[in-house]
Amino acid sequence: MTPRLALDQLHRAALVRGDAEALTAEGARLTFGELAAEADRTAALLASLGVIAGDRVVVVLPNSAAAITTLFGVWRAGGCVVMGDADSAPSNLRYRITHSGALVVVTTSTKLPVARAALEGLEDVHVVVVDATTATLNATEHLLADAPPAPAWQVPVVDRHAPAAIIYTSGSTGPPKGVTHSHHSIAVVVQAVGDYLHHTSDDVVLCVLQLAFGYGLLQVLVTFDHGGRLVLRRGPGLPYDLVRTIATEGVTGLAGVPTLFAMLRDLDPASFAGCSRWRYLTCAAAALPATLALQVADALPFTDVIPMHGQTECFRTTYLPADELRAHPASVGRGMPGVELWLEDGEGNRLPNGSQGELIVRGENVMLGYWNDPAATAKVLRPGRTPHERVLRTGDLFRTDDDGRLYFVSRTDDIIKSRGEKISPNEIEQVLSSLPGVFECRVLGVPDDVQGQAVRAEIVVREGHELTEVDVRRTLKAALEPYKMPRDVVFVDALPKSTSGKVTRR
Repeated sequence: MTPRLALDQLHRAALVRGDAEALTAEGARLTFGELAAEADRTAALLASLGVIAGDRVVVVLPNSAAAITTLFGVWRAGGCVVMGDADSAPSNLRYRITHSGALVVVTTSTKLPVARAALEGLEDVHVVVVDATTATLNATEHLLADAPPAPAWQVPVVDRHAPAAIIYTSGSTGPPKGVTHSHHSIAVVVQAVGDYLHHTSDDVVLCVLQLAFGYGLLQVLVTFDHGGRLVLRRGPGLPYDLVRTIATEGVTGLAGVPTLFAMLRDLDPASFAGCSRWRYLTCAAAALPATLALQVADALPFTDVIPMHGQTECFRTTYLPADELRAHPASVGRGMPGVELWLEDGEGNRLPNGSQGELIVRGENVMLGYWNDPAATAKVLRPGRTPHERVLRTGDLFRTDDDGRLYFVSRTDDIIKSRGEKISPNEIEQVLSSLPGVFECRVLGVPDDVQGQAVRAEIVVREGHELTEVDVRRTLKAALEPYKMPRDVVFVDALPKSTSGKVTRR
């Protein structure tokens, strides 16, 4: 079956259950009918500003109802959404605007000064402000509230293989790349994830991830594709408040990064007493330590813990069924439906099970390419077997077991090269995470005159626990070869994180 396009999700649901609650955000509760009407009003305003099929619109909004209706409004105007971080500095926002060639920026009154600074000297870009403001607007700035309803809005013909979203990478190793997905690649992933998570209209998904990132965006689209309800927050907040929301809203699904898992593990198990509808908890944005996965599964016996793998270039690639977690807690499972995965060595040879190599992904879930960067695109993409699938070099090193399950080793550019040896930071982090006193950790290579790179381990200690360097080194020595031992073991109050909540190594 051809997957359904995301741009029609709200309106499909509104036709059959328009009065059903679709979104809970910032104290407001909105129906599918209300969201659909606001999306069309946004689409009509964008069209009046000249947005036509393929035009880029930068969305710089926090998690909110306005972010949802703007997303669908851009698509229903025929445009391509450029996801912008709500906390972007003017320079970062300007890069996204100029690199994508955007025609419109949509933001809030509080972020209007940032948008103005980013747009200095760019005279042809419009700004839409989604809420009230006391600022005096110029000729290219517009209030969404001034736009009339558009009950008869007609969506232009949309090519399902045209660009639908540009999601910029973090740019930690160079200028950010604009990962470009088509309407079709998004629809393929939404259908596959919804199928293996068994989504229905009865599901209530809590999203605490920023919508500017692929993992957060998928929470919205998978939920609405089946007519479910979305509970949207601007972050996890305090742990007990998060659990209270899960209980009172009847949440059935939640996605998070390892830090969220650590927060849940450290709560009193009695706090989950009201969370009986909570079906699943997924992790895909970063490697989930095996010990932590099992600890959370023990704390939530009624909830399926599902490790997954994905990256912005292909959204989602693998998942580990919950009934395999106990036997294979370090694995991210096998390929999701409709995706072929294999490992290759440095010469491009396909490797058998039981090997280690770079993960290769073939499927219609793979991006169109990096926006306006054919050279970078050519380094990672090659054609697939059919016109609309592509083959992606992920840059992720994995190993497989004899049954084809995948185990993350490292990003290729995170591998530590010390005295001629190649060391996986993730392997050391898995051992560190098995220590009862570790809340979270990171391992990285640092310059060393003798070794080239030395291993440095940074650890955040769990509240109420004690941990010494002697404890750490004793555990590592029992599990690792001598050349993998850290030169430095450092205890820190917090680890640096990206805006998506992942621990960073740079």
